[in-house]
Amino acid sequence: VDLQDLSRHIGYCSQGGLGLPDPAYYTRTDADTRALLGRYTDYVSKILALTGSKPADLKADTQAVLDIESRIAQASRPLSMMGDPRTNYAKVAANTLGKQYKHLQLDDFLKVQGVSDDSVSMANPQLFAQLDMLVDRLKPEQWKTYLRYQVGAAMAPYLSKAWRDADYAFRGQVLRGDTTLPSRQQQV
Repeated sequence: VDLQDLSRHIGYCSQGGLGLPDPAYYTRTDADTRALLGRYTDYVSKILALTGSKPADLKADTQAVLDIESRIAQASRPLSMMGDPRTNYAKVAANTLGKQYKHLQLDDFLKVQGVSDDSVSMANPQLFAQLDMLVDRLKPEQWKTYLRYQVGAAMAPYLSKAWRDADYAFRGQVLRGDTTLPSRQQQV
């Protein structure tokens, strides 16, 4: 729903692309945050190995993912700012997106999605400018590795035991503080 006109709907372009819940986890330097980032690095490696990274390439592939996520985190808003929809509402003309973010091809993306509205909300234009620059400057192989990890991490809870175990060990135990696996009925 368009926050300025409740009688219509618009698209909302928000931030994402990070494996950790808050962008601050990538930039803070305290010992606890560095320890969490170390555990996350191990998780990224496990998921990449499960998605087919060769052992000789695993360290470089993991670093490629963390490099992109760190760059995205630098332009992302803190988690504390994401709760209020009004602070993340910034209506822009949809026909300007292709010119403003040439490498992201957002105008083509909206067309493929069937969006024909004249406007969208861009919650964080700085983030999209950073992403546009990254798409232009980073090699496609790095993006392929990043996207392979993102799909693997998103699907891990629904795949075989090795995937579920890796997901539970990090997302369940470390991030959520779970002490036991959910029952099979809850998992299904």
